[in-house]
Amino acid sequence: MKNSDLKRYCFLLLYLLLFFGPSHLRAQEEGKSHSLRVGVYNNPPKIFINEEGKADGIFIDLLEVIAEREDFELEYATGDWNELKQMLSEDRIDLLPDVAYSQERDSLYNLNTVPVLSSWLEAYTLKNAEIRSLADFKNRRIGVLKGSVQEEFFDEFAIKNLKLDFKKVTYDDYPSSIEGLYQKEIDVLVASRFLYFTKHINGEITSTGIIFRPSELHFAFSRSLDPTVIFKIDRQLSALKNDPRSEYYSIIHFWFDPPENKSLPSYFWWILYIVLFLLLSIIGFLFLLRYQVKLKTQALWKRNRQLTQAKEKAEEHERLKTIFLQNMSHEIRTPMNGIIGFLELLKEPNLDSDTRTKYIDIVIKSGKRLLTTINNIIEISKIDTHQLTVHPGRVNIPEVMEFYYNFFLPQAKEKNIELKLFQNLDDSDGIIETDKFIFDNILTNLIGNAIKFTDHGYIEIGNYKKGKDLVFYIKDTGVGIPPERQKAIFKRFVQANLSITRPHEGSGLGLAIVKAYVKALQGKIWLESEENRGTTFFFTLPYRPVDKEAVSNNNNHDQEVTSKPLDILIAEDDNISFLFINQILKRPEIKITRARSGKECVELLRKNPNIDLVLMDIKMPVMNGIEATKGIRTFNQTVPIIVQTAYTSSGDKEKALEAGCNDYITKPIDKERLLQLIRKYT
Repeated sequence: MKNSDLKRYCFLLLYLLLFFGPSHLRAQEEGKSHSLRVGVYNNPPKIFINEEGKADGIFIDLLEVIAEREDFELEYATGDWNELKQMLSEDRIDLLPDVAYSQERDSLYNLNTVPVLSSWLEAYTLKNAEIRSLADFKNRRIGVLKGSVQEEFFDEFAIKNLKLDFKKVTYDDYPSSIEGLYQKEIDVLVASRFLYFTKHINGEITSTGIIFRPSELHFAFSRSLDPTVIFKIDRQLSALKNDPRSEYYSIIHFWFDPPENKSLPSYFWWILYIVLFLLLSIIGFLFLLRYQVKLKTQALWKRNRQLTQAKEKAEEHERLKTIFLQNMSHEIRTPMNGIIGFLELLKEPNLDSDTRTKYIDIVIKSGKRLLTTINNIIEISKIDTHQLTVHPGRVNIPEVMEFYYNFFLPQAKEKNIELKLFQNLDDSDGIIETDKFIFDNILTNLIGNAIKFTDHGYIEIGNYKKGKDLVFYIKDTGVGIPPERQKAIFKRFVQANLSITRPHEGSGLGLAIVKAYVKALQGKIWLESEENRGTTFFFTLPYRPVDKEAVSNNNNHDQEVTSKPLDILIAEDDNISFLFINQILKRPEIKITRARSGKECVELLRKNPNIDLVLMDIKMPVMNGIEATKGIRTFNQTVPIIVQTAYTSSGDKEKALEAGCNDYITKPIDKERLLQLIRKYT
């Protein structure tokens, strides 16, 4: 073959590989389906081999739904629990259902992210056993499954921490452990809560009501399995759980509340036919009885409908609670990770000043985010328990709007967003009577949300009068809210995006709190939104104008800053809080005295009447800050008392002032605010 012919042949081969080869490979890949080998053991109703010798149970039904959606092929391998765990470790099976999370299992296998079910451990005994609490476990024989989370729990926690003298007995499977309980080889069987839904729970075996170790149940995968398979299963499982009409809830209903005729014996139908015949004969002669039965049937139908509605409501609540708990875990752990992680980095000796400042800023931002989450949880609990009270006062609306415009301006600039303020009120008509604490929280929530969900464009805040109301609006050019989510976002634990992959932080409580606040101030709230175009939130407050002169006359208590030495008494039982305040006030002209309880504070002030100012914590041992303040005012009416507390209720300030305090500051304490108050009262 000539060199020229050889070159032409090579070019032709290269052409075929480049243009025909990849498309052929892609076609093969698109037609390819994953084959998964699934381990099956007997643990009804979650997973077991049925009477026909086929894999069955909650996990199997869910897997088959997911396999149909993702075009997976499922093969089943049977064995006991320990055999299947060994097979999974050796890659002889790809997937093992019904695996509770533990650090050891997470290191041995790949656990999927979305939990399939929630579970816990429960103690079961024979009927009339004298076991009502953990103390009754002493000198008892406790049965658990070998290699299970029950055994891990007793080895890692119960034996070490409870320090009760009892004997642990292990079994290979539930049938043998149930038999051990019948034969009185053991006194107590600790098993999954799902044992309650099996045929083993009857008149002889009953639950004690003692539960341990709530946990989430997952699918465990072989370490060698393609990660995309796990991702696809998580994706489908998340979609199923977030849809209340999906097969997920149908499967749960079926296994937890199975049709009554599923396991009815054949003789039952003969008995039923005889009873029906007799009943029809009696009804034929007794029309009155028929009428009474009809009434009873209607009552029972109505009751059944009520129970069904309650069950559906409980299931929806459970779904939202699951989303909320996942979200709360994220919202608490994420800033805590930033705080602890960067505090550890700050211990490095060779940090330059710019890096140290950067780390400190991250710690402060993470702390503020954590504090916002905690405050939201506290506020929604107050709303639920009807502890939200309104304390009207004079509020300068233009001044407040200007303050929050300047407050949020740096955050807007950081995201390259234009922040606009349209003030249609002035000091002559913009001073009204309302609760400033609640009004501030409404504005900060809505403006903060607008900045969070806007990545370009502008945010506009403004107000105007309309009839007997003041109307406030916050307009943004952000992501917008889909029409089907616009009513739901005012519900607690709900966000416009329920996905676990949503790009924005937040607890899902902010708008629920805002709605409750607006209602408490006798206003209304609504929104206008277009997806990917932006959202405008509106809310109203009753227009109750206040004379400007009355406001000015109440603000004449500012005093000149004094340079005299100060003797300050700090009533604080928490060491870290005291050290922080002490560091803020650490200067030559200030002498610090500490009281660790309210009672000690009263005694120190009685012995030292020359003390210039008291910083009083509310929550202290022996005597709280409110009681201590009342005690001080019985013999000293002039010493300034400033309350500093971790409570955030809008009524705390009023309680403190009624007791005789001069002013109020909340924790975490702002340094500049504290120094301003000290200058004001000394």
